[in-house]
Amino acid sequence: MLLQRTGQLSTVACVAAMRDMVEEARNCYAESLTMSTDDFLEMIVLDGCSVVELFHQIHCREWVEDELFKVDMIFSRILLDLMLFENQLPLSVIWKLLGMTSGNDKFLYIKSFFEVFDNSILPGFKVEDANWNEGSITSAKHLLDLLHTRWSSSIEQTGAEENTATKGGKWSYIPSTSELREAGIEFKKVEGEGRNLFDIKFTNGILEIPTLTVQNNTECLLRNIIVCEQFDCKFPAYWTDYIILMDCLMNTEKDVDLLCQRGIIRNFLGENAAVATLFNRLGYHVSFSTEMFFYNELSNDINKHCTSPWNKSMAKLRHDYFHSPWSFIFFLAAGFLLLFTLLQTIFTIFPRS
Repeated sequence: MLLQRTGQLSTVACVAAMRDMVEEARNCYAESLTMSTDDFLEMIVLDGCSVVELFHQIHCREWVEDELFKVDMIFSRILLDLMLFENQLPLSVIWKLLGMTSGNDKFLYIKSFFEVFDNSILPGFKVEDANWNEGSITSAKHLLDLLHTRWSSSIEQTGAEENTATKGGKWSYIPSTSELREAGIEFKKVEGEGRNLFDIKFTNGILEIPTLTVQNNTECLLRNIIVCEQFDCKFPAYWTDYIILMDCLMNTEKDVDLLCQRGIIRNFLGENAAVATLFNRLGYHVSFSTEMFFYNELSNDINKHCTSPWNKSMAKLRHDYFHSPWSFIFFLAAGFLLLFTLLQTIFTIFPRS
């Protein structure tokens, strides 16, 4: 379809262009490849042209009329398959083929693809493209690396980077949502659509967290983003640290229940227990730096709040006496009764003359 659409571009031209960079493309793979040069060349040409054709259909809105892409599940699966770590194609190959087929619009083609990807795979996650340019693209190794770079760069544009480890000392484990609530901490959804997912704040006993939509493809996406960070030893590892933090908060179904009630989690998996299991699994065998943990300051502030004698006393008071509206009513009734008894005693001892 790509060659038919362009008209002037031939298979010979694509093969010739890829042959000039075949060694560069081979060196992008960690393991030595056993396939012959011709087989490898055929693979990158076919895969590269398929990706470029998808970019074209998305940029020109042709995918909207495609019967195959009208099925949301199929379209989402195709987008997600492009981000699987084992499916990555050197970005230099895609960039070269894009230049041959779209000319100076190649950056716009990639930008259009990621805008559709964001809305389909991680709805509600806001990415500012103001500082995203061709330099960001050419420095990436593959599409997954480019996705990570683009999503991570949005942190610097929202001020969320102020929450870095350099201000917070060393990371310390934080209790679950239910335990934090017992300690008097309230949970609040960050207001406004499209807020940055990493912009989590703790102020005056209130933990504000942007909404995360959890659906069938969420685990697959997050796993591959984590692999990208783990493989390249990226620091700060924004996504890994985010997963570790959310894993701490969601140990059980009860924890997820509270976050769903507050609008922090939008669960499309069904049972809330499935969300807790998802994040618990994502945290297995994942390494992270306790010194460079992105939420060091946040976690330490939360733990200071929980261990404060005053906060612990107030939390116990709320838990024991104000855990329901009836408890509060009974407390007020007891207070009025005590006050009435005291006044009656005073008037008995000191009657009016």
